[in-house]
Amino acid sequence: MPSFLAIASFAFLMSVLPGPVNLLTLHSGLKFGTKRTLSFVTGATLGFSALLCLIGLGVTRLPSEESWLLDGMTWLGAALIVWLALPLFSAKPPNDLRNQTPPSFWQGALLQWLNPKAWGACLAALSLFNLRADSWDLAVVVLLWTCLCFVGVGIWAPFGTSLRSILHTPRRMQLFGRVMGTILLSLVAVFLIQWARA
Repeated sequence: MPSFLAIASFAFLMSVLPGPVNLLTLHSGLKFGTKRTLSFVTGATLGFSALLCLIGLGVTRLPSEESWLLDGMTWLGAALIVWLALPLFSAKPPNDLRNQTPPSFWQGALLQWLNPKAWGACLAALSLFNLRADSWDLAVVVLLWTCLCFVGVGIWAPFGTSLRSILHTPRRMQLFGRVMGTILLSLVAVFLIQWARA
């Protein structure tokens, strides 16, 4: 079994670093509060854990001639991030959300499956720690990562909620939404450029 501390550190770092899921969690925490964002965080956590488990078991290994499927997932992931990012440009203040709903459990889970950052984290962990499907190591890492992913992603929700005192005016909220939307769209551009070069 690889070093428990090394795995825990890697898992938490990969979970807490900014990415599409964490930025959406931050924005949802700001607009809807921590409690209403937990469903999205839970979906993202379980979605990532399922992805790590299935990749570790070898279920998602594809022959090279079927790389079109991975290409399709890249484009679907980019489209999903864009779809979730566009509403941020017309962000409304927290007291004007009657007809809006926070991102859902299923959006969180699906986003992880279509998120290049999540795939990269899974593949890196399996390679770095030499995790094999025929040992208990994989199960231990998946369980550990599930807990740390929930904390690493979830911590962005109260951080977003705490920004309400700063971003309480419609103008500031709109500016923040546009900045978050721009960052997410920039991440999509980076993902697609990396995909094109691969």
